[in-house]
Amino acid sequence: MMHQEPKPGRSPLFSAPFPPSLPHLSSPTVTAASTPSSSPRRFRRFRGLLPTASYRAVLISVCIMAVLFWVVHLLFFTLLTDFTTGNPSSSSSPPLSTSPSPSPPEEDSSSVADLALQKILRDSRQIFGPFPSSFNKSAASKRRAQWMTPLPDSLPLTRLRAIPGTHDSATWNFTTETRNSIPSNPSYLPAEWFRCQKKSILESLEAGVRFFDLRYAALDTDTNGSGKGEQGMRLVFWHKMALLSEVATVEDVLFGFYKWLEGRGAGEVVMISLQYEHPTRSHASNTPQVQRLLHSLLTTPAARRFIYPSHSLPPTLGHARGKIVLLKRFDLPDLPLDQQLGLPGLNFSPSLWPANNKGFELVYNQLDLGEGDQSKGVEEERKKKNETAYIEDYFEPNDLPSGMNGTVQENVMAKWEAVERHLRAAAAAGAAVSGRGDDDEDDGLWITFTSGEHVLNEPNITPEVMALGPQDQRQGIPKVDGDGTVKGGVNEKLLGLLKEDGPDGLKGKRLGVVVMDFWEMEGEGDLIGALLGLDG
Repeated sequence: MMHQEPKPGRSPLFSAPFPPSLPHLSSPTVTAASTPSSSPRRFRRFRGLLPTASYRAVLISVCIMAVLFWVVHLLFFTLLTDFTTGNPSSSSSPPLSTSPSPSPPEEDSSSVADLALQKILRDSRQIFGPFPSSFNKSAASKRRAQWMTPLPDSLPLTRLRAIPGTHDSATWNFTTETRNSIPSNPSYLPAEWFRCQKKSILESLEAGVRFFDLRYAALDTDTNGSGKGEQGMRLVFWHKMALLSEVATVEDVLFGFYKWLEGRGAGEVVMISLQYEHPTRSHASNTPQVQRLLHSLLTTPAARRFIYPSHSLPPTLGHARGKIVLLKRFDLPDLPLDQQLGLPGLNFSPSLWPANNKGFELVYNQLDLGEGDQSKGVEEERKKKNETAYIEDYFEPNDLPSGMNGTVQENVMAKWEAVERHLRAAAAAGAAVSGRGDDDEDDGLWITFTSGEHVLNEPNITPEVMALGPQDQRQGIPKVDGDGTVKGGVNEKLLGLLKEDGPDGLKGKRLGVVVMDFWEMEGEGDLIGALLGLDG
């Protein structure tokens, strides 16, 4: 309501006279009013007793009190709301902040495809290893991680000086803690019986390893193990009856390889030996469902992009840069013929691979597809093309002088003799090709497994003991006994031979694929550097 000036000689709200010439009365005399005719009239009389300035002061005070009441009221209900929702306001914050509200977090600009790949790589970490935010860019690191890249495109894979490999590559993370975290694993078997590596697959790639031995089988969520359906069934990694991870699947780990080959390893070639592991569980087998699952993950668009599309070795390094050469240590007998033929990779069928053998030949570009394909003429023709692998895989010494329970030294020496003999044969075959002056000639694929174990021996010979020797005979301990016999494991003997020059040594000679356990040797030597000639 707008304020109106009082009429001369009379207050607009009170009937008592107010002297117009006095702006203020310090002690106004209040007379008894006559009975008012209405409430507004009483209020007018009371106002008339106050000077104009006092009226304004009272009005201002009332307004201030009203504003303060509103602020207190608002603050009270704000605190009450925060308290009831479990978000009490901080006591250190002012009741009403004039600072701007915090900006919402920035949205992730990654595409759905990028987010999906990140999820897959996270799932693969227990087997493949975690990807770093960025790779080491030093010259020394790149020299190892990209050692194939500067080699000429025309060089055949079989003519490379050596291809370092890891045996049972997925076991690096299998510790007692890992075993116990998976309830289905048998707790009575020591984890060290199954562990063959200490470095992850990614760390091995970065160190120069280019051959990986991976063992898969199904993880069936069907509690009765009937395996009647594919829903809930996944292909995961095993070493015999030890389940290595319930999370990381075969496809997850393959995507780890794809990611590395797309970037850091674009100029490299990786060989993967993919083997169906049996036995794992009493009810497990290579069922049609397992075969279909494997076929589907090896024929995805990503697999078609990164797996070399042939049943033969790439003719040269240039044909396969940024690719995976697949060695198929499995059979798919229940799939249609066209699906078997359409799956790329070298055929290393279990039926062609004798167990615990010191040396054998395998013609790898043949499929068990009927009598016609297995005819002698076909095999001879392939041998002429030298699509042959020469393999040593004597993983458990069984001809010890003292029988099954030999000493550690007897087991190590029995394994080493098989390894040395095969490596010398590979070097001799490579020298023969070089002697003919044709370094582009393919003289077959040589594969030597330096890995081994004899866990049922007394004492137990674990993969680590076979590779590195007993703990008390490793780094810092004298390696030679009274009769000149070198103690330690197979890796130490291999390193010594690789460093030995001259006709009796293997330094600088073509050796083929050399598959190892515990290649890092705990600081005793650079085994991969010696194989590749990068240790100088």
